Amino acid sequence: MSWKVIVFFILTVLLVIFTVQNQLLLNIKFIHWEMEDVPVVYVLLFGLIFGFLLSMMIQLPTIMKLRRELRKVVHEIEDSEKIEPIKDEGAESEDVSMGSDYKGGFFNE
Repeated sequence: MSWKVIVFFILTVLLVIFTVQNQLLLNIKFIHWEMEDVPVVYVLLFGLIFGFLLSMMIQLPTIMKLRRELRKVVHEIEDSEKIEPIKDEGAESEDVSMGSDYKGGFFNE
């Protein structure tokens, strides 16, 4: 098993344990908005997801800029090299045999 899968399972087990142990209910007030009896786990998960999305939105312009620069460099390399495909003269399609029991396709009987 991959180490990432193991870490994911460990974090999942820790989240389940945290959820079971912290069933405290909170009242949340924000400006004129109010929610009563919200579990602590929902508040923490919402904060985690909101923070992740906020950090992705902040990094998005940098990611887009780097992708544009990468495409530009790749196009410059392709234009400068003009590589021709290599022809393999050793194997032609007529030289390949499918065997005496070949019936003409994958789905044919």
